[in-house]
Amino acid sequence: MSLNSSWDQVLHLRTGRVGGHERPHKPALLLALISLVESGRLRDNKISYDPELFEVFRRYFSIVQTDQDSINMIDPFWRLRTDELLIHHARPGFEAAVNAQSSAPSITQLREMTDFSSLRSDLFLALQDPAERDRLRDAITSRYFAEKRSELLRVGLQERAIGSYEQLIEQADGSPMPATEDDIRDQAFRRVVLRAYDYRCAACGLRVILDDLVLVDAAHLIPWGVSRDDDPRNGMALCKNHHWAMDRFLIAPTPDRQWKISRCLDDRIEGQKDLLNLRGRSVLLPREDRFHPKVNALTWREERLLNA
Repeated sequence: MSLNSSWDQVLHLRTGRVGGHERPHKPALLLALISLVESGRLRDNKISYDPELFEVFRRYFSIVQTDQDSINMIDPFWRLRTDELLIHHARPGFEAAVNAQSSAPSITQLREMTDFSSLRSDLFLALQDPAERDRLRDAITSRYFAEKRSELLRVGLQERAIGSYEQLIEQADGSPMPATEDDIRDQAFRRVVLRAYDYRCAACGLRVILDDLVLVDAAHLIPWGVSRDDDPRNGMALCKNHHWAMDRFLIAPTPDRQWKISRCLDDRIEGQKDLLNLRGRSVLLPREDRFHPKVNALTWREERLLNA
């Protein structure tokens, strides 16, 4: 199987123009989708409009955008169906609405109307072949972004490395991880932990997603500088406030998966009462048991809080 059947659509995208400027959104999104296939994140051709896709799209888009371009993924995501490259699968009862929707819906409407989206089947099948992925990536960069080709290919290589490290840490068995550049390691750990916790704070439950704006961090339980451990079970998704409080040993998740609070906090002092309200509350855990925090990491946190 080759990409020849999809070649015309890929090289003649309906990109829209402003004067002589061709909008970069659709080809940048295709580059992001290729990276998700290559990293193993897109294994079954079910594409969600989620923060990870937007993050990868933003990396490509930031290289090719001009002053005339504002970052927007929902429009190219929806309109790639007019190029017969992306299919949006309607939820039962929303078939007519999806077919009738010509302009891009809001993100909320997209999630209400569709179950998922997928690349056309022959394209997705071809992208399972590394050589075909390289062909398509090279064709897109040469056709739409010739002057930025080397920068875009560099991002592609970085995304490939991030994806490889993600797969390693998702399958962590306690063995030492191979040496990896810090930015690659940081990105992979962050993506795996945030996905595992569904972008929700394990302390307060905060979950706010606006495109790639996610208001939670991926926190190491035993800090990287101490443990050299990127196992996602040594991680936890926390909002910025609770990440800060945990790193200062004011709060800690314990081996019984409850929150313990420092004795130095006083509920009469503004701002401390919210932390004290966590006392004895359960940790909000990932759905998958394989990502639940390790007992030794929770013990480390509890002991440091007690000794702080």
